[in-house]
Amino acid sequence: MHALRQGPGAALRLQTLAGELAEAERRGSDLKELAERALALSAAADRYLGAAVHDARAQGLGWSEVARQARVTEAAARAMWSPRTPLLPTDGHDHRCEAHPLSPAESETRPAPAPASDSQRLGSAVSCLLRTRGVTVQEAARKADLSSACILRLVTGHRVPDWPVVFTLVTAAGGRPAEFRLLWEWARKIQRVPRRSVAVSLARFHNALRGLQWASGQAAVPADGVLDDRGVLAAVLNGELVPDWAMTQQIVQRLKGNPDQVKELWEDVRHSFMITSGFLSSPEVPDADNLT
Repeated sequence: MHALRQGPGAALRLQTLAGELAEAERRGSDLKELAERALALSAAADRYLGAAVHDARAQGLGWSEVARQARVTEAAARAMWSPRTPLLPTDGHDHRCEAHPLSPAESETRPAPAPASDSQRLGSAVSCLLRTRGVTVQEAARKADLSSACILRLVTGHRVPDWPVVFTLVTAAGGRPAEFRLLWEWARKIQRVPRRSVAVSLARFHNALRGLQWASGQAAVPADGVLDDRGVLAAVLNGELVPDWAMTQQIVQRLKGNPDQVKELWEDVRHSFMITSGFLSSPEVPDADNLT
């Protein structure tokens, strides 16, 4: 017995709302009515896409193929459309960002996904935040005074808006903008500004790791032989510990990030500690405007 398809009903509702908007425009309705109808249409479009994904999944389409056809990252697809994810966390943990483990058979047969671009990582992180906080695109648009289309282009990795837009959206969703700042800088290809302050260097390093954690869609990294002690990993992600580069690199790779980007931040932390601790003599301390 085939599962009941959700797409046809959602498409019919979308068609009805589109007709009502066109009729309101023909009548010369005021902006308030047009805006309300447009927002309702946008919400219906989101519901239709979710219904279409549901139908495709019911027909056996895997998440990697759903992501490819919908032109989003797999993490974003799971975060936005997974029916297995509760709407609200029940114990304070971000369970909705946890990756769904693969069976041994799936692990052997599934091809490795293409690396996500920096814009896709930012989009996946914002998508995971919205999902975790139980905030719909329409609610986020209203709270942040943005259009739904703007947010959808961001979460799908098709647009990287100015920082005030990302800051406002993350804040409206109850997130910490600092954890998304480095993802945004990488997506916008902003040139790195080395820091000498220990506090600033540490904050940027740890916020970058937490940003990658959002982007990876994982609330925790499973012990897999790379990091057997979850207490150590928690300390790193909570800003309590800076591991050596070998462990840092493994953490970044496990979070599907770019080690080269994080290494610069890690080196800033090491350098700032060396200066503060007096391990570098004055001639060895680079000028503040020429740090490398």
